[in-house]
Amino acid sequence: MKKYTIDRSSSVPIYKQIKEILIKELQAAEGVTGRPFSTEQELVQRFHVSRAPVRQALKELANEGYVYRERAKGTFPVQALPVRPQGLELGGLVGFLRDQGLECTSKILSVDRVLPTEKLCAILGLEPSDTVLRTSRLILLKGKPLVWTQTYLAVSEDFLPNAQELEEAESVFVLLEREQGIFISRGDHLICASGANAMEAEILGINSGDPALIIETKLYSRNDRLIGWRRAVHIADDYKFSFTVNR
Repeated sequence: MKKYTIDRSSSVPIYKQIKEILIKELQAAEGVTGRPFSTEQELVQRFHVSRAPVRQALKELANEGYVYRERAKGTFPVQALPVRPQGLELGGLVGFLRDQGLECTSKILSVDRVLPTEKLCAILGLEPSDTVLRTSRLILLKGKPLVWTQTYLAVSEDFLPNAQELEEAESVFVLLEREQGIFISRGDHLICASGANAMEAEILGINSGDPALIIETKLYSRNDRLIGWRRAVHIADDYKFSFTVNR
């Protein structure tokens, strides 16, 4: 098993070298799932550096979703349990998981135009007679359902991609920018825990009432116009959400 070392003569910062080394080792499955990753002290001794660059490397690994931290337990690799980093771009989950070497696929369940519900009218400021584009996608990890997303976009009726186009693009947002010139620049998340309803349970392959992590997102275009809404239902046992708060 190859052991990497840092190059003290390099112009690349020490913390960044340590970070890249740890990423290579994680992707090579040198970390053992379910067991703590190397501690700060172990990394200090291994690389013969102070704690500062080690802490910075571990902080960035956590922010980017390669590892997650649990108080009083340690830092863990994410091979078995996806961790959604706070900086993940909208529509980037599939690509992010694949970049980590995980077997991630997605399946488009439906693409159609529908009349908005009362809730959607209130959120997007629509009339009941307006129509919105609805895409339904199931994301799978190692062949097992992980996330079911439904995205609603108040866009022109001539924008109606098919399932194959969505699969190839990995995100409806990519197609929206490419074909309509509309860039989804930000999303406001609302996160809550819930029990899966009958439809969610059937699609995700779990029991009705099983715990689920719900992320509802308001979608804004570059000119800060509210243009869409997405509801993502995650299997709670198979998913973690990583974020940082400052004092």
